[in-house]
Amino acid sequence: MAKDIFVEFVGSDVIGDVRDKDHGSASPTAKNTKPTLEVSSWTQTVRQPKSATSSTAGGHSAERCEHADMVFTKDIDAATPKLLQACSAGTIFKEVKVYFYRAISSTANQAGQHNGGLQRKRYLLIEMKNVLVSSVTPQVGGEGLPTETFSLRYSAIRWSYDEVKIDGTVGHTNVSCAWNLATNTTTYS
Repeated sequence: MAKDIFVEFVGSDVIGDVRDKDHGSASPTAKNTKPTLEVSSWTQTVRQPKSATSSTAGGHSAERCEHADMVFTKDIDAATPKLLQACSAGTIFKEVKVYFYRAISSTANQAGQHNGGLQRKRYLLIEMKNVLVSSVTPQVGGEGLPTETFSLRYSAIRWSYDEVKIDGTVGHTNVSCAWNLATNTTTYS
């Protein structure tokens, strides 16, 4: 299944070669005009350090939580020079959003048969504030297009999940949580 993951550098000139009507250009042959990148992979680690001296009362937390850099992989494209420059200059982006989509079968007809078509539904949205491009690593190896990984560091984050059931219907909606690293609170401000 294709991964539909898009990273938007809100209000910036970081524009990738996205050919998607919602996140890029209106047609497959037109130039992208939106500050969006299409990525093929994403990782994020959030961890609670363990205390060196665990309490017998059950307390295992040592300090503040740790949010490692968010890491993405994408094909090298028109955004590559902008990412390299932003990393070199230490540019802070006010807001970055990451959109995750899932392909689901279109609704069944009256006979209960699916017409084979697919629809795309967003199921996860990640919003980050005060975002730094902390690393960019272009790489060429093996077959296929050259790729790069880039990492983002942020001061606040909000995760919002909308359940999309396998039949395309919506389940739980807007399950949203946030964390502010500057204040060590559950706020996105």
